[in-house]
Amino acid sequence: MCGAGDQSKLWRALPEPSWLEHPAATAGLLTVVVNSAVGLSLVVWHILVGEAPRAVPITAAIVAPVVGLPLLLYLQHVIRHLACSQRTLTQLTAQLAAATEAAELASGAKSEFLARMSHELRTPLNAVIGYSEMLLEDAEAGSIAAAHAADLKRINGAGQHLLSLVNDVLDLSKIEAGRMAVQAQPIELAAFVDDIAAASRPLVAVKRNELSVERAADLGIILGDAVKLRQVLLNLLSNAAKFTENGRVTLAVRRERQPSGDWISIAVSDTGIGIERDMLARLFTNFTQTDPAIAAKYGGTGLGLALSRKLCRLMGGELSAESQPGRGSQFTLRVPAQSESSVVSSQLSVAAAEN
Repeated sequence: MCGAGDQSKLWRALPEPSWLEHPAATAGLLTVVVNSAVGLSLVVWHILVGEAPRAVPITAAIVAPVVGLPLLLYLQHVIRHLACSQRTLTQLTAQLAAATEAAELASGAKSEFLARMSHELRTPLNAVIGYSEMLLEDAEAGSIAAAHAADLKRINGAGQHLLSLVNDVLDLSKIEAGRMAVQAQPIELAAFVDDIAAASRPLVAVKRNELSVERAADLGIILGDAVKLRQVLLNLLSNAAKFTENGRVTLAVRRERQPSGDWISIAVSDTGIGIERDMLARLFTNFTQTDPAIAAKYGGTGLGLALSRKLCRLMGGELSAESQPGRGSQFTLRVPAQSESSVVSSQLSVAAAEN
């Protein structure tokens, strides 16, 4: 309920309605008046006819106001507090709506700014990467001194890394602004997994790790966004390779056939440093890293996992994690795989549209 100070502020700001307008108060007042009037009328009538007044009308005439008026005063007190609480709730609701609208506008402006800035940054970065690759080719051909090759590789690597960060920020801003769409197309899953494994082996081998691929025989064809699925898997494999040394990284893929529809389950597990249990809940938050000391040692911005989960949910799936410190981690991606007939129908529709 509102305090006296809140009541005085609200009543100064808003006109106070009459408490007698409340149905319960009106009914109570009428009951008291009628009972009192009836009781007094009976007493007067008995006196006029020369009879001794009975106890019942006297009691009614006395008890009705004595009992009813305190009840009315209490009812008035309750109604005042209810009116005050209702006004406070109305004001808080209006303030919350205004704050929500302001937050949505700020979020939209932030996403728009990030999208524009990311686009402007990618253009010069692509130029730096392209020129460094041309100079590296000249160094290999002998046109440039071999001593400069190492510096050119560092320039190219730094440019690639910065470009990947810009791309992550751009994708994140697109998702938050609701401007990223899923481009579904048929994917031959076995060949897709082979391509992912081939692209990841050099990265996994940097810290003398072994990449193991476990896939079921009935993977078949799915209908999904190959670009986004590849982006998520490469990010998960990159993280596994980063936090594992002289160990094993495993990519396990299987198709879960269910009456309601098939699902693809892809698990990336490692034998690396693992993650503390209390950090798992914050693992998929933007710009969140497990530990400052680990971040200082291994690097990273804390965007990869947050973006990966958002991409999975955009594709109708989910990304989960489980880990044991000192024993490793496992990230499991599950996305819906439409039926073989749906994929064939999609292929026929695309072919017909092209013809």
